Amino acid sequence: MLYCLLGMFVAFVKRAMHNAGVKITCLFLVNGLGLGNSTRCHAVIERLATAGCHVHVLTSGNGMEYFEGKNCIESLHSMESFYYSTCGGKISGWAMLKSAGSLAKLAKAKRKSLAQLLDKVNPDVAVIDSEYAISPLRRRRIPIIAINNSEVVVTEFFKHYRQAKGIRSHFWLVEFSDYLFHRHYCDLVLSPFPLRTPTRHANFKRIGLIVRPAVKERAAAASQKEVVSPRQLRTVVFMLSGSVHATQINFNGRQFPFSIEVVGRWGETRGNITFHGRLMENTALLARADAFVINGGYSALSECFAYRKPTFVLPVPGHAEQFVNASLASDLGLGFRVTEHDALERLLEMHRQDCWIGRQPMPPAFEINGDAEAAEAILACAAERRWHSTILRPSVRLQPNP
Repeated sequence: MLYCLLGMFVAFVKRAMHNAGVKITCLFLVNGLGLGNSTRCHAVIERLATAGCHVHVLTSGNGMEYFEGKNCIESLHSMESFYYSTCGGKISGWAMLKSAGSLAKLAKAKRKSLAQLLDKVNPDVAVIDSEYAISPLRRRRIPIIAINNSEVVVTEFFKHYRQAKGIRSHFWLVEFSDYLFHRHYCDLVLSPFPLRTPTRHANFKRIGLIVRPAVKERAAAASQKEVVSPRQLRTVVFMLSGSVHATQINFNGRQFPFSIEVVGRWGETRGNITFHGRLMENTALLARADAFVINGGYSALSECFAYRKPTFVLPVPGHAEQFVNASLASDLGLGFRVTEHDALERLLEMHRQDCWIGRQPMPPAFEINGDAEAAEAILACAAERRWHSTILRPSVRLQPNP
């Protein structure tokens, strides 16, 4: 009974703070190596801004370009960027280990940038997306919420362990370490997933996939249309990675019975192949597609789940998370796991046979409302911290000298 009354009192005070116009301040730390982290954080930030939250962003690389001029953020700040180490043209866990010294120097610079920003901005909560130099937040006891799918990666990897040749070092040294980091150093980890399923640990909370609002609207408008057969294909969009590890596909010397739109690479536009380079806004192009060929980034894959169109997922070589993402697409009937060497051949062979060879049945629906669920969790955490700091903190009174 006492706990029930206390819960009612907390809810009343939080509502009173909201009605009184108490503004919540949130700081996002976003990895800028690719674009996927920025696009999914942007979807959540728009929700927070609509709720009256003041949002500040600390990012790097592509993130700086993406967030520039966005009206939903109060301020934009830059920091150094981590990187993936490679060996023989592939991402390698052992190469990452050998780069520990250089990465440690980058981490020190990132911590300094964060500490300097925290001297100016006092957030009620911090949200991190693939950022790890967070000790300044912990020293100030600022709640840390992560948007991260490492828990999904670990769970799904063990389902495909025998097939995971050539990526195990990257999994154990990078992806599993990522899971342990978030499990131990974050107050809450929001783990986007297309289905409602349990998590491996109580510190993780699975939410729906996070997709851009424009994608969600266009996908809803197209949801009544049936999936086309391979010979009905008119447009196939190749969405290659926005990071430096974009996969190379050779389109030379081939004739295609449908239009190909390539995003993420520059090239010579000819015939029915069009190169768009890097596009910050590609929602209209995605809506026109009948099928996708993508690298295995989770944000790009999430938007393909929203469209429910046949998707060929091409993991960056040596990247354990992207291998898992491609396997997930295959398991849930979205599409196929391919390589840069056989992607075009398999697509053309399916067109010749007019059959999506080996495609599994899809569930009736995928969960794609993760942006709203994430914003709700962030606001609740921030409000609780604000309540504790303003209501529960003992008042300090100066006593007159005797």
